[in-house]
Amino acid sequence: MPSPAAHASPQSVDQLQALQESDTTLALVRQWLEQGNRPEWPTVSPHGCEVKAYYSQWGNIEIHNNLLFRRWQAPGRGNDILQLLVPRTLQPQVLKCVHGSVGSGHFGISKTLHRLRGRFYWPGCRRDVELYVHCCDSCTAQKGPTQRSHAPLQQYLVGAPMERIGVDILGPFPVTDSGNRYILVAMDYFTKWPKLMPSQTKALPLRLKDLSMRWVKKTRTTPLHPQSDGLVERFNRTLATQLAILVSKHQRDWDCYLPLVLWAYRTAVQESSQCTPAALMFGRELRTPIDLVFGGPPEPEIAGGLETDYFQRLRDHLRVVHDYTRQMQVSSGMRQKRAYDTHTRGQPFLPGDKVWVYCPERKKGISPKLCSHWRGPAEILARLSDVVYRVRMPNRGRLVVLHQDRLAPYRPYAPVTTNDEGGHQTLPNANRDQPVDTAPRRPVRQRRQPGHLRDFVLFDGVVGDD
Repeated sequence: MPSPAAHASPQSVDQLQALQESDTTLALVRQWLEQGNRPEWPTVSPHGCEVKAYYSQWGNIEIHNNLLFRRWQAPGRGNDILQLLVPRTLQPQVLKCVHGSVGSGHFGISKTLHRLRGRFYWPGCRRDVELYVHCCDSCTAQKGPTQRSHAPLQQYLVGAPMERIGVDILGPFPVTDSGNRYILVAMDYFTKWPKLMPSQTKALPLRLKDLSMRWVKKTRTTPLHPQSDGLVERFNRTLATQLAILVSKHQRDWDCYLPLVLWAYRTAVQESSQCTPAALMFGRELRTPIDLVFGGPPEPEIAGGLETDYFQRLRDHLRVVHDYTRQMQVSSGMRQKRAYDTHTRGQPFLPGDKVWVYCPERKKGISPKLCSHWRGPAEILARLSDVVYRVRMPNRGRLVVLHQDRLAPYRPYAPVTTNDEGGHQTLPNANRDQPVDTAPRRPVRQRRQPGHLRDFVLFDGVVGDD
């Protein structure tokens, strides 16, 4: 087992003193303390914000064993704590010891900050702890990034039967008496007409392969993103529910109930089209078991007459039904997109951006609970569509095509820099500049000053007598 201090080299008192003396800020504070008198504000004002932070705590800065400490009383503790003033060059090592070492536990911001404040201090240590925890590669790989992407809904509307067909393999199921274990599911995107083919293996039938190669343009969905084929995936859920209700306890007769499930689904009204798949496919409703019990409905107006007249009336009827379905699909699609896009977050990535990639893996003999499901940093090579990217994976550099929802921005750790002249603190640059929000904002509401404070004014952040 590795030692908790395996990743950090011990520091002696002489080394710590040398590091403090080499730090310009701490060297100046030590010089003022050794002089014995608190300097005047005109002497301090030209310096940066770190010097001013130490100056504001002048009564708590002490020297013990030639080292600079801050006396601090922690909340909930009766005694004071001496916190070592950490020079800037030593701060990354301290952060690694209190968060990234073996014995630190890789805890969150609160626990890491309490652990650091028990021994060390420097101005802005809370901000540095937050940045270090958010940028810790080990934590992100296991827990996942805090800023995950959720791309807007991309819809593909069709306007005619059999224009777009989704195909999926459902299973495995218990092996039936016929040797079937899988179900080949196909569904038309316009009519919602499903087709089921039980199969013994995952391999597609030769005739289906030949058909797809000659007459159909094949497209693929991105890995681990079933939303790309959402119509078929949702039907798979309905199919599994119906089979679970109908099958026997031994579950080896599920393929016998597939025709009944298809019959029920094809004669049910779909919410998006407000029509049954049978009516959209054939222009007429199929007979159901209820027709055998109570008798069939009256013949439709298109029935009867000459065959040529019937075909003309059927074609006119299908045209009306299809026009109505297109309107319903557009309105329902807008409603679905409006509801889905309320949770949209994250910005599109650009070529060259570094990202985390969600890669859940299951290996035999390895518990998935102890595996890291995020890999990074990967590199964006190209943007293939609004939500699809070509990504170069880390290590072996394999090229993959991924959806934006599986990506998250990678944030390498970079210490926060301080501008000594103006005293402003600047965070490390992100992958790219954020766009300027030009949308009109509501004015900020200002609270009135209480009446009993009207005779007082604010001076240097402290309420004083006028």
